[in-house]
Amino acid sequence: MLKYVLRTAAALFGAALIINGICMIIFANSTIGSYLTVFLGLVFLLPAVFFKMAKSLLMFPLFKLITVLAVFGCGCIAIAAAFLYFYGTADNVTYNEDYLIVLGCGLRGETPTEPLRARLDTALDYLEQNNSCKIIVSGGRGNGESITEAEAMRRYLTERGVAADRIITEGKSTSTSENFRFSNKKTDNELASSQAAFVTNDFHIYRAYSLARLQGFTFTHIHADTSWYNLAPSYLREILAIGQMMVFKY
Repeated sequence: MLKYVLRTAAALFGAALIINGICMIIFANSTIGSYLTVFLGLVFLLPAVFFKMAKSLLMFPLFKLITVLAVFGCGCIAIAAAFLYFYGTADNVTYNEDYLIVLGCGLRGETPTEPLRARLDTALDYLEQNNSCKIIVSGGRGNGESITEAEAMRRYLTERGVAADRIITEGKSTSTSENFRFSNKKTDNELASSQAAFVTNDFHIYRAYSLARLQGFTFTHIHADTSWYNLAPSYLREILAIGQMMVFKY
């Protein structure tokens, strides 16, 4: 009975991940995280559906090794995702910062994607509690984007009442490292000596903070929540990106 329950749970979980990943590929910005979500779903679904075949394959040392590595990998992913979530939701802004940097996160044409809207709405909430802070919108123009992310963010904020003279637009960066470096140039290198914070989604806080530290910045941070349908693709992509950061330091 327990085996049947576990198989059913694994199959349902795998199917949910596959549907989630496919929907994100079709209806949202297609990223490696979406494809990884589909792959992880297959890891759960196939052994559960073809249980007898999977069980017979375990007689072979190679498949036994693959199974051990798959279980270990899933465990590591779960631990890493939990760490990123708890780290990312531990905001430490003081609301006395001189600058708030909003990190870009993709557009659909000229429209901010859901994760970017979440970052901008968090920035709006922050600005209500810090009237003297300037806001830096940072992000260049990527594939499928009609304008720069910075310009789309500037429009979003001004349409919601933020004074244009409070907004500094940085529209050349194509990575998180460049977000910080180019934003610093836009302030005539004041970020290093001023109190500054950045806003991004919870899954991205740890890597963004680490990349800022690599450049000598000690920013505070505040997170934007991630929608449930973005959780798996975003966290899987971020775990992969953190591995890249640890190897290449960017």
